[in-house]
Amino acid sequence: MLTSAHRAGIVGAMYRRNFRVELAGAGFLAGALALVLAGAPTGAFAETRGYVISMVHTATYANTDTCPDGYNGSLADLKVRRLVRRGFSEEEAIAILANGGVDRDGNRVALRELPELDGIEVNPGNVPVLVADPRIHTAYGRFAYGFNLNGRVEPDAFENPDSGERGVDNQMWRALGCFEVYQVRRPVRPYNEDIAWDTALDAMPAWLMSITGDDLDSDGEVTVTFDRGLNVAMRDARGGVLSGATYVVDPDPRSHSVFDGRIDDGVLTIEPGDFSIQGESQFYAILRLTGTRLWLRMAEDGGASGIIGGYQPWRDYFHYLAIRGEESAQVDLAGVYYAMRRLADGVPDPETGENTAISAAYFLEAVPAFHATLSGEVVAESVGPGPLLSGPAVQENVTLDPE
Repeated sequence: MLTSAHRAGIVGAMYRRNFRVELAGAGFLAGALALVLAGAPTGAFAETRGYVISMVHTATYANTDTCPDGYNGSLADLKVRRLVRRGFSEEEAIAILANGGVDRDGNRVALRELPELDGIEVNPGNVPVLVADPRIHTAYGRFAYGFNLNGRVEPDAFENPDSGERGVDNQMWRALGCFEVYQVRRPVRPYNEDIAWDTALDAMPAWLMSITGDDLDSDGEVTVTFDRGLNVAMRDARGGVLSGATYVVDPDPRSHSVFDGRIDDGVLTIEPGDFSIQGESQFYAILRLTGTRLWLRMAEDGGASGIIGGYQPWRDYFHYLAIRGEESAQVDLAGVYYAMRRLADGVPDPETGENTAISAAYFLEAVPAFHATLSGEVVAESVGPGPLLSGPAVQENVTLDPE
């Protein structure tokens, strides 16, 4: 049975910082509170804290030495290069773009390269092998976020700029890092992923995480669980993800991943394992990793932020880009396809020996949340008020002084 103080804390979390109930929906919050009061986690010696994922995006680290051989540039640069390959001078190509795709004689010029299959033009995102490999520039440099997945420190491996870990494997960053859209550092996010996640928050069932242990305020062994919710994420007044809301856990095993972990000095890590969670187009249809690693800093306000990484089927990420299309993804689709295929470094096909997965890392942020079952039992508690800014609100308010 929850105490009156506990109930007051729950209500305070839901209405913290003068958020008006109308902004989140009075009916939903009332239902969520009823779920919270319906029960509490069982077990005399363990506690479970719940979270909702407020942000996921590629772990970028743009630096002066990232692209020593050159940059792939923006979507406009890509179109200029294609026009030059078709016989236009660079000056003519730039003029055509500036004139909305019309040349000086008034003729409309196609700005896309559409290969043909059986005489029919097809999108290069659907059949990229019909396009010659454009050999895009790939990222090098000393630093990149991620993990040492193979246990070796190879000459061309990266170094984690925060932890100093050497031997970091992140071939995904190599494939993407020289496109202008990925030439950013947090809190700025790649434009294509920022739009996709911001849209997904209001349409995709929320992604959830819980941590179970004897004393989560102390160092020790824990169990980390990821699930998908049955309801979408709730926004706060700043456009971020509301802390203290309640989410019903989807029992679908396709989005259920459990890891042994530890908390040391406020940092959560896990033992390598398999991770999989269902998404929604046009965000990631699925995010799955093998040899998964996690590094999360547990904040005093109850939030968490860090990195998740592992070997990801490279076609999963390419599929996301192909759905976005070159205009929205702002990359050379065929170039990324060939680069990922060439740079893939994990999970070799047993018949061909070709690597089917690529080392990757994602920034991950989470805010405290209650988790409940379909029957109304609370299985994870929300602890702490959560961060002032979360999810999409972080980038939109980078100059806001929280004091």
